[in-house]
Amino acid sequence: METERLTVRPMAVTDEKAFTEGIADKALRIAYGFPAEVNETVPPEIFRHFRGLPYAYAIAEKAAGKMTGFLLDVDPELPEESAENLPEKGRTLAYAIFPAYQRRGYMTETLEAYIRYLFLHTDTAYIHCGHFSDNEPSSRLLRKLGFREYARHTVRDRIIIDEILFR
Repeated sequence: METERLTVRPMAVTDEKAFTEGIADKALRIAYGFPAEVNETVPPEIFRHFRGLPYAYAIAEKAAGKMTGFLLDVDPELPEESAENLPEKGRTLAYAIFPAYQRRGYMTETLEAYIRYLFLHTDTAYIHCGHFSDNEPSSRLLRKLGFREYARHTVRDRIIIDEILFR
């Protein structure tokens, strides 16, 4: 998939270096729920895990071609008590833009295009995104895209806010 400035494509082996550099930022790791302190083997392990998922995408600038972030599309990942009242055919999206590329509107551009694709070309009934309660940029992004708070739950002593966008 392409947007005006970006290409959203399956993660490739050649993206590992950019991914490893991108999640080297401690603040990004904390915001995403990765371990705050990692040794040199952890980022490649996370990359290989993500790359093994069926819908794991690299977000890359068209001009440079380098991975600037990622988008994961997985089966709904809500606590059972939150998911029981939702229709079938939902998707959970997880995403990040690496610090060197933040504040350029890349994630807004990516999510707008991907959400449009899901709602127009698949039978997806709703999209779920979760973020930690202290991640204000993610909260603002999701609200701008029309998501609304659906539920809250705790993971490792941190509150996750589950946001939902219905078709």
